[in-house]
Amino acid sequence: MAFGHCCRRAGASGEEPDSELCDRKLVLEEVNGNSNFFFFFFPALLLVRAADLSEAEPTLTHMSIACLHKHNLVQHVVSQNCDGLHLRSGLPRAAISELHGNMYIEVCTSCTPNREYVRVFDVTERTALHRHHTGRMCHKCGAQLRDTIVHFGEKGTLRQPLNWEAATEAASKADVILCLGSSLKVLKKYPRLWCMSKPPTRRPKLYIVNLQWTPKDDLAALKLHGRCDDVMRLLMAELGLDIPRYDRYDMVHYGHSNQLRQARAMGDYLIVGVHTDEEIAKHKGPPVFTQEERYKMVQAIKWVDEIAPGAPYVTTLETLDKYSCDFCVHGDDITLTIDGKDTYEEVKTAGRYRECKRTQGVSTTDLVGRMLLMTKAHHSNIGPKGHSPWTGVSQFLQTSQKIIQFASGKEPQPGDTIIYVAGAFDLFHVGHVDFLEKVHQLAEKPYIIAGLHFDQEVNRYKGKNYPIMNIHERTLSVLACRYVSEVVIGAPYAVTADLLDHFRVTLVCHGMTEVVPDKDGSDPYEEPKQRGIFQLVDSGSNLTTDLIVQRIIKNRLEFEARNQKKEAKELAVLEAMRRLEEEKH
Repeated sequence: MAFGHCCRRAGASGEEPDSELCDRKLVLEEVNGNSNFFFFFFPALLLVRAADLSEAEPTLTHMSIACLHKHNLVQHVVSQNCDGLHLRSGLPRAAISELHGNMYIEVCTSCTPNREYVRVFDVTERTALHRHHTGRMCHKCGAQLRDTIVHFGEKGTLRQPLNWEAATEAASKADVILCLGSSLKVLKKYPRLWCMSKPPTRRPKLYIVNLQWTPKDDLAALKLHGRCDDVMRLLMAELGLDIPRYDRYDMVHYGHSNQLRQARAMGDYLIVGVHTDEEIAKHKGPPVFTQEERYKMVQAIKWVDEIAPGAPYVTTLETLDKYSCDFCVHGDDITLTIDGKDTYEEVKTAGRYRECKRTQGVSTTDLVGRMLLMTKAHHSNIGPKGHSPWTGVSQFLQTSQKIIQFASGKEPQPGDTIIYVAGAFDLFHVGHVDFLEKVHQLAEKPYIIAGLHFDQEVNRYKGKNYPIMNIHERTLSVLACRYVSEVVIGAPYAVTADLLDHFRVTLVCHGMTEVVPDKDGSDPYEEPKQRGIFQLVDSGSNLTTDLIVQRIIKNRLEFEARNQKKEAKELAVLEAMRRLEEEKH
């Protein structure tokens, strides 16, 4: 079964309601039958702030298609878009053909098979027609990487992400082709997608959703003049399927730490309210971390004086008074209840609300997207020789000022026990916190130095698409931890005599995870072991970065399942704010 993707508003202007209902029923008969669906998803109508596609998120239509594929109602999607939103929606790589490429994927054509690099930033900034080199090099063979974009006047030669083979095979088996949002002026030239070699009576039935005329209108069994999201909303409702929502997750990252740093600077004592699993599930969806894990993570951030466990999702004056707080602080993003109400309305009205700036270049959605942009099989590859390694580059821009803001600035004092730990510390989580806390307890006056390996080194010994966070992001994450005094950015993998002598290290600690040999096969902890200053530390936690990724992948659609009314309320609030701003001017 193959399924394609489109956008429209049900009921063209001038259509009678009864006619529209008949149209909907006709489409539903095909969906509920045994037909094979082939979905074309072409240029969608997306509104993106400042034209930055890296900030774009999958639309209702994208998420509907991913859900339909999960329920085996859609088998394949052919897309002319280069924005990568189908992958972010959770649609498997094998189920999509991106005929014009993907702006987030660059490849090494010198490697066999071609080695893919999936990024979270636009790789086409330096490329153009007939000029495809991105300026970056393959970490494996050193050859230049190229983008995957097929420009007008070019013929796509890459097997992936174009995936022409799967597209033509799906088309040959399709009973129905649904075209959403495409003018079809280009795709009409590809006869294999339309099964033109078959007699007309044996070709797939064609359904088109578009606000404008297309060259295939006369051949369509049904043409709907409308918008994609409107059509898919009606279709999913008739099928009784909930539309998953692409939303933020409840992970703790350095962006949150930066907000807490700003909040702490506004007062003398910072209390952080942490919601329960039940509250998060009610208003946002199932949490990634348990409430106990979140409590420990937040408490480990050095600007936090106290946490308020089980804080209500809606902040009230009663809550502030209970903890003797003068005001509450939140980031400059919108937070709404499941009913679409501002969670801070009461304290704002009372003048007991302050706002801090969110950290540009990071969001939980972005981090989850890095974990999910690749296929599930990608995360099950064994060893560093996977065909799609990740180098951890992101749009976050590190500055010396940001490091200064996060760093303690304290030098080791006489009597301090200088302890060195090293690793990736990727997606800094409660497993890391447990380990660092145990290390901190080894001495009366500990001074912990954390050595962070460069991205290429992490990818060498962890493989797959690791690290998820780049070296700059990992630096801020570790610096925000109250147990860490200093960070070595780009520490050598082997703990050398020079390193130990330079920092006057008296103890080197490692957790219970496997120690991968250095490039030459040697033990990276050979020097501290010979000095008798090496110690294994059991944190008592089994949480790893791998487990977090597995949680996300396993529960992807469950995490994204949201009440559709909440989305409508959010959009209504945003529209009201926009109108209010226009009236001011």
